[in-house]
Amino acid sequence: MAPAEVAISQTDSAFENFSEAVREWKQKVRDSSFSRSEPILSVEVFVRHSGPQGKVKPLTIIDHPSDWTSASLKGREQEYTYQWTAADTQELDDAVKRVQPSISTEDDVLKLSKADFHLPQLSAKLVAIGKEVTHGRGFHLVKGFPIDIYRNDRIGLVLAFWAVALALGRVQVSQTDYTEDGTTFGSVLNHVTVGRKTHVKVNPGHPKPAAGNNVDGNSQGDKDFKDPGKSLDKNREFLPFHSDQGATDLIALLSLTAAPKGGESKWVSSLAIHNELLRQGRKDLVEALSAKNTWFIPRKYDQATWERTPDGQYAGYEEIVPFEYHDGYLSVYFNNGNFHEISKQLSPIQEEAIWAVAKLAEDPEFHFSRKLEPGDLELIHNPTMMHSRSDVYDGETPLEKRHLLRWWVHSDANDRPIAPTFAPRSSVRPEGGFKYDAGTKLRLPFFPYSRHDGEGQSPY
Repeated sequence: MAPAEVAISQTDSAFENFSEAVREWKQKVRDSSFSRSEPILSVEVFVRHSGPQGKVKPLTIIDHPSDWTSASLKGREQEYTYQWTAADTQELDDAVKRVQPSISTEDDVLKLSKADFHLPQLSAKLVAIGKEVTHGRGFHLVKGFPIDIYRNDRIGLVLAFWAVALALGRVQVSQTDYTEDGTTFGSVLNHVTVGRKTHVKVNPGHPKPAAGNNVDGNSQGDKDFKDPGKSLDKNREFLPFHSDQGATDLIALLSLTAAPKGGESKWVSSLAIHNELLRQGRKDLVEALSAKNTWFIPRKYDQATWERTPDGQYAGYEEIVPFEYHDGYLSVYFNNGNFHEISKQLSPIQEEAIWAVAKLAEDPEFHFSRKLEPGDLELIHNPTMMHSRSDVYDGETPLEKRHLLRWWVHSDANDRPIAPTFAPRSSVRPEGGFKYDAGTKLRLPFFPYSRHDGEGQSPY
């Protein structure tokens, strides 16, 4: 059913202009001018428990290792950190050197399988870490990934990072990207950079073009689309806490270079937010967030752009459930950006629920914050973690510009079912990962699309 066919209140809410409310919220986060002393919650009450994941009962506190706060993790760094060893480096580099002579293009890399990388000891360690992320705490840090030995050897670096992905499971399409002539394709390796140029394509029948997505940052609204077909420079502002819309399991970020200021990665347990709302007596908000047939967002024809008719109206809607209970699991898909477009259709309780989740996520005692230094590898479990990033201020030299490599993997250890409405299905494949045009090939770029030859890039 479309939103017009369901009972969605049109009552004026506390924030009549939702976009302005979002801007005010971002400023509060930037100024750290919020605190949990600002009441959104009532007194703590008794609530039934269930769990772990796989045995979850709706509207109960879930007992599971992924119910953590940053305060509870203080002094426990050794539990969620793995220090890469010299033996790990030797085994990985030996495996890379065996395959590299046959590799000259990204298509050559795409033909490789797990069996092509001989990692007898390292593979077992990686699988154990992946299991902990998927079934345990929901995140892990690996320090000391050997980027230095691949200085000025981008193919070797990509092969090393790709070997880790294949050791864990099935790689997913994590971006829909565009060539200069507007051809779309799916990418399975992404370059997360800030402030570089990217091309856009004009989509026939739609008033706005879709932007290429190798740039890490939010678009600035309509003013970004004044010159269709031109290059545009996205901003560097922080990303609010969100779930990635097609990742059904692991998200990995490997830091190659870091900005001198800003760019802190943050992640928070969605399970902890769910449980905190219940502990503080806000079962009504959890009920609202988990209700079916009440949350509808505009359909997308790709990951970047809402589906619209030629006159600019939404062509259709699809259902999501932010807190989705399914087959004994809770999966959380939360992205404030989805709700900007439907602000007039939100009931007061829905809008209050959105801000309650966002407020808890931004609480420093709830979220984990860390600046990823070169060689740091972050792994998070998307259905149970939300993540964000602070403002980024790149320096002048290539080594001072934030650059990370990213992939999504559905791990071989993951046997949990995919929730039916987890992420917008109009742009996401049933098995996870983004849809891309039939007949187009996958891409695994060695460099960001804006600099195909690596010009101006760091030596890593």
